[in-house]
Amino acid sequence: MDRTIRTEIVIDAPPERVWAALTGFGSYGAWNPCIRRVDGNAGVNQILHITIRFGWLPSIRFMARIDRFRRNEILGWRAAFLFGLLEGRHWFEMHPLDAGSTRFVHAETFSGILTSPFLVLFEGVIRASYEAMNRSLKTIVE
Repeated sequence: MDRTIRTEIVIDAPPERVWAALTGFGSYGAWNPCIRRVDGNAGVNQILHITIRFGWLPSIRFMARIDRFRRNEILGWRAAFLFGLLEGRHWFEMHPLDAGSTRFVHAETFSGILTSPFLVLFEGVIRASYEAMNRSLKTIVE
């Protein structure tokens, strides 16, 4: 059964500025408390090497493939964990609002046999980490 964690925030900057920060992977370590490092290029089917940290949990490093990519609109990737028993489809959406603001959506859908036990244990810390990233993104682009 698939389960999604979805967060959002309004950022007082246009989608183009939000997009520039999201695709500037080299600077993630300076501002992003959740996705600490991304090595690779932003583009369709590109492979990324990602290091994440959810709150008090140790860092996790994994490979992902970009499967959603529309400039200034959506960036997303897919990764498998634990021999495919857990899969994550992570994405960011940028929706333009009046007066040059952006509704930023940050979400992930988990699937696989380990989804329920994984989220029972970690959903709260994952959601809090995504919200912390959203607030940091808002700070750097406003």
